[in-house]
Parts: sequence; C-alpha cells; structure tokens
Amino acid sequence: MTATPRTPTTGRPAAAASPPAGAERPVGLVPGTRDWLTSDCARLSALELVLFDSFARAGYLRIRTPVLEYIELHERKSGAGIVSKLFELADAGSSGVCLRPELTASVVRAYAEAPEPPPLPWRVSLSGPVFRREDGPGADPMRLREFTQVGVEMLGAEGPAADAEVIALADRALADAGVAGARIRLGHVGLIVEILEGTELPPTAAAALVEILSAAAAEGGRVVALEAALDRLAGWLRPGEDVEEIVPAVGSSGAAGVDRLFRQLVPNVTGRRSGHEIIDRMRRKWDLGHRLDDLLGRVRDQVHRLAEQRGPARDVLARLSSGLATIAPHSIAALHDLVDRLVAQGIDPDRLELDLGFGRGIGFYSQMIFELVVATDSGPLDVCGGGRYDGLAQVLGAGAGRDSRGVGFAFGLERLAEVLDANNPRGKARS
Repeated sequence: MTATPRTPTTGRPAAAASPPAGAERPVGLVPGTRDWLTSDCARLSALELVLFDSFARAGYLRIRTPVLEYIELHERKSGAGIVSKLFELADAGSSGVCLRPELTASVVRAYAEAPEPPPLPWRVSLSGPVFRREDGPGADPMRLREFTQVGVEMLGAEGPAADAEVIALADRALADAGVAGARIRLGHVGLIVEILEGTELPPTAAAALVEILSAAAAEGGRVVALEAALDRLAGWLRPGEDVEEIVPAVGSSGAAGVDRLFRQLVPNVTGRRSGHEIIDRMRRKWDLGHRLDDLLGRVRDQVHRLAEQRGPARDVLARLSSGLATIAPHSIAALHDLVDRLVAQGIDPDRLELDLGFGRGIGFYSQMIFELVVATDSGPLDVCGGGRYDGLAQVLGAGAGRDSRGVGFAFGLERLAEVLDANNPRGKARS
C-alpha cells in the first residue's frame, strides 16, 4: 500500500520529430508506464535481492500470487481509494476480473483458501507488479500506473509485539539497501474507529464516514477530512437528501455495490436487507433534532483534536495521557506498547514520529499503520508502508479455524531506487 512512484518517461513521443519518409511512426509508451533497460533493470533486480535477503534472515519465505484477481477481492475490504483505481479486464473470460492493485489481499486470499492451514504465525514475503489507474480528476500524469511492490506479511500473530517485529524488519531491510536512519511515521486508524464507535451514531453512518476518510486518505488526505463530512452528515440524513452527498461511490456502484460496502464495513448490520434499505430505515428511525447537531459537533471536535496530534512519539503520547486518552483508551494503550517495543529493539526514539491525523489505508487497515520516510534534496519521500489488518482473512472467506489477524508492509521498488539514486547520484542505487 505504498505511494505510487513517479516517472518522467510517460506518454507517447513528442510529435515534433517526424519519422523519415516511408518509416512508421513510433508506437510509444502507454501513459503511466516506462521501460527499464539493461543497467536500470539490473539495479532493480539487485535491490530486490537485498530486500529478500533481509526478509529471509528474519524467517519470511517467498510465495507467489497471480496478477489476475477477482474485483470482489478488493471491493470487499480495500476501500474506495483502491477500488476506484482498479484496471478491470472486460474480455478476461470471466466476469469481474482485474489486474491486482496491491499484494496483501492476494496473500490473505491464498492463506484463507489453502487446502491445509499454514503453521502460525505464517511469515511470507513476495514481490510483483501492481497496477493502479491514475486518470481521474486531479490525477498526477507523472505517476506510474504499473510498479513493483516488495514486502512481507505475517498472519496469525497478535498486537504490538508482531507490529514491532514487522516495523523493525522494514527498517533493517531499508538499512541493508543503503538507507539507514529513516524516520518511522506511526499512526493508528483504530483511533478514529474507536471514537466513532463511542458515539451514538448509527453504525451505517459511522461506516459511511470511514469510507469518506478512506477515499480522502488514499489521495494524501488526513483525518481532518472527516470534519467536512461531519458537517454534511446532518443534511444527508434528512429525508429526501441524496446518499451520494456522503458516499459518492454509492451512485456509481448500484445496489450491489452499496450492499457490499455496508456489509463489509458494518458487519453487525448484515442480513437480508440491502445497503439502500439499511440507509432508508436508518433515516426513518433516527431522531434528527438538536440531539443530532450536538452529537456531530462533539465528534467533530474530537476528530479535530486528534488530527492536531503530531510530533516525536514520546511527546505525543505524553499529551495523550493527559487529554485524549479517555476518547480512545484501547488504541492509545496499543501505541504506548508499540513505541516501547520498538525502542527495546534498538530503534532510536528520536526517529519515531506519531501522527494521529495520518489516515492512509483506513477502511483496509484496522489498527497500527506506518511509513518509512527518507530525507532527500527534493524533500521527504515515503518508500515503505504497511499496517495491521485484523479481520481481513475472515472478510475474504477464511473459516472459523483460521486466525484472521495480520500485519505487513510493502516497499515500492521503483520509489526506493529513486531515493537511492537521489542520495547517491554518482554510483546510482547500491547493488
């Protein structure tokens, strides 16, 4: 789930250079793609081997998953930010097939469907191309639509102990690749979910807010994006208002899409009713008087306070202990535990940044999220991202006998090579 890398070599060749008489014009590159010729390809391959060597020393063994997956695999849990970028294959011989946009869902599907349950915790590593559309409104034309992820997943392991193992592994692998001392940016999407669960908002309304944040965060938005959504929620719930005011995906996905959205985000309201029926019933039953305005105002204030908490991990945790700890006590306790475990593994606490307005992957991740951020001459760049996704295996059909806890990360291989080149322009990426 890392940020999409950029490339200066997209699109068709410039029209200024006409081909010689009798020659065909060049075909050109598909926008959002690039060629990797011999020296560049060798550097990427060597960098990938360095990462896999780090993973193997920690006990993570390689697997492979297919490039083609059913769209439903990602619709069930990935959130609007990923689903809106899927490359659907119209003539794939089977309905609803896409090019995979990331690797985690494929790994968890393989775990859920394996004939025999793997021994737990199941530590695996993998790499491969992933594909994301970048042609919507405001899309950056310089972003790659095909890029490579390299990462690990640990299934069947619990809480901060496993989280710390995975984060420390990512940090070591990055150091092995040639970048030591990266900033480790921590967040916790469980905070906003815990805040919403502590309110009297109907579960479907809370789920809609989570979906809005998922879409905003996928485009670089922060938790504060919920403030505008909260301001619109009262109007949306009044009879006659359009559902699309709060969940734009509803109008484009139809009844089946709404049903999938609400059944996966709010499992406690599943049943025979469709997503649209759930919304309509909620509108009829919920009191829309002053109680609603007061409630939304309180939630908005809590979200705003949360989004302002950013800085050195120890400092932020100290502020939380004297203030916001009562709002989301379980998530904040988990963050305390995680930071302590990372420091115990030898990570300098000055490299740990806590950002509670950091919302990347909400709707997919369930608790801790993190990024490794490297300083470059052109500014900080994130090269690795991941988090905890408890419950994903169950959403993807794992039986009762399979543990549904999971945590992992992925490096953007091309992005990492870009950072190494920027920091070592003479020698290019270390091999």
